[in-house]
Amino acid sequence: MGVHQSLMEAAPLGLGLNNGLPVRLAATALFHLPTGAKLRMAEPANAYHTSVVIGGTEFSFGGEGIRTSVPLQTHAHMKNPTEVEDLGDTYASPYAMMDMLAPWFQPGTYDLICKNCNSFSDSAVFFMLGIRLASKYNRIEKLGKAGQKRVGLMSALKVIGLNYQANPYSQGFAVEDVLQHIVAYNPNSGYDPAQIAHKRKKLCC
Repeated sequence: MGVHQSLMEAAPLGLGLNNGLPVRLAATALFHLPTGAKLRMAEPANAYHTSVVIGGTEFSFGGEGIRTSVPLQTHAHMKNPTEVEDLGDTYASPYAMMDMLAPWFQPGTYDLICKNCNSFSDSAVFFMLGIRLASKYNRIEKLGKAGQKRVGLMSALKVIGLNYQANPYSQGFAVEDVLQHIVAYNPNSGYDPAQIAHKRKKLCC
């Protein structure tokens, strides 16, 4: 029996766990984007790969959809060091989290800007702990959704050798829609749906 299977069986759908599980964020810088006039930014912008480690299982999102693995496996092939941050303990069920997020993060819907690993990590952390992913991890996604800054971002990606092609199956996706769905599932999350709707209008891809 694998780590993933034993963890899922220990956490029935919709039920909390008898003992809290530690939730950690794993983040590895993928590449650095040039900043300045083109992007209208003062701070450096790094693109990150993030995943969420709950107990002994890593949860991440990519072209194949939501993936589970041993901790830090999706970071193992990357050249930069991986930072791991303890976010807190949870009594929420990873099984329930997977069940809720799977329809939003289907295989073949990954997009570097509109729906990526950070979109999933943000949603998963919010489900498990009621907190948001730190803004530095999804700064590039926000630039890509900021209308007038999108052209500058595409140019910057070409400078570092990335020819971004939008995935038609991700267009229109917004993390705020996922969070609103989570709030409906768990009204005690303390997050204001009105704020989610407001941000959805401003950041829609």
